[in-house]
Amino acid sequence: MKKDSARANLAVIIMAGGMGTRFWPASRERIPKQFLHICSSRPMLEECLIRIAPLVDPDKIFVVVNVQHGDLTRDLLSGRGIQIIEEPYGRNTLPCIGLGCVHIMKHLGDCPVIALPADHFISDEKSFRRSLQQGVSLLKDGGIVTLGIAPTYPETGYGYIEAGPSLGKFGANRVTRFVEKPDVERARRFLASGKHLWNVGIFFFRPSTMLREIGLHLPKMGQGLDRISESLETDHYLQTLEETYRKLESTSVDYGIMEKTEESVYVIKGDFGWSDVGNWAALRKLREVEKDANGNIGPEKALVLHTKNSFIHSQSDRFIAVLGLDNLLVVDTEDVLLVANIDDSQELRQFPEKLRRKKEWSRYV
Repeated sequence: MKKDSARANLAVIIMAGGMGTRFWPASRERIPKQFLHICSSRPMLEECLIRIAPLVDPDKIFVVVNVQHGDLTRDLLSGRGIQIIEEPYGRNTLPCIGLGCVHIMKHLGDCPVIALPADHFISDEKSFRRSLQQGVSLLKDGGIVTLGIAPTYPETGYGYIEAGPSLGKFGANRVTRFVEKPDVERARRFLASGKHLWNVGIFFFRPSTMLREIGLHLPKMGQGLDRISESLETDHYLQTLEETYRKLESTSVDYGIMEKTEESVYVIKGDFGWSDVGNWAALRKLREVEKDANGNIGPEKALVLHTKNSFIHSQSDRFIAVLGLDNLLVVDTEDVLLVANIDDSQELRQFPEKLRRKKEWSRYV
């Protein structure tokens, strides 16, 4: 595949530090969602890397992971020249992006940056890359750029972007405001307005802009990132990173910066078959073409009778039999069997939270 000529002046931060608790019990602390073969025969992190490969040189890709997945990431990406940054603690997306910016400023300078999650699904990769190129182009005017997707139903689990005046290029608009996870009535109004887009969590900026905004709106975090920056390529980097990260506020880039910034913010409306694959229900929707006549999706080693609209996922050799149920979710792993109403899959994060409280069950987290 031909690579884009502008890639030499571009860096990418891939946020791969999440735990994917809504995909429990397939997703665990030792191997979270981004390392699973959720949507294809490859791990989601690898799919993400393949999507962006035509736009950026490998050594300008910075994958930020939790320290406990460092070895797993190195094994997966061995020999590719990709930069791996380890976070000692999970602190949501803003510290992750800030840490990536510190490394980019040190090694590449103040070049354009794309920050994106490792665990999303994109069906139209060509259109996706075109949107990424458009986002980078808009950075020539400064500010921060993001991507949005036209909502198709009143989703309450996503953030929304209210689009303002058109810029007259790339289908881009100025952003009026960011709104995090509305209730269903508000989500319905957003859907009907025609002005609101789903926030897909992909951002474009220069590192100096993001680090300046962090220092302005979260000064303690900014000071911590300054200390980490000063320790880069010294013997005390890891100690400084651990001591500083332990005290950092856990917050998203949306809450921490995008809802507060006075920088110019632009949104490009994308259309590239996006899903955050946020839970089992979202995965079922992605795999609708596999449904049988009764709306069921499952492996060959499953017998489903008098059952409708159910989703079965197996990672074991067990034979699975289901009788007389509707809207069922079955996830069968080597050591855990989950049976649930698939509409409640957004709440699966409660299981890891509760399992941590019982020492004898902590191995299932």
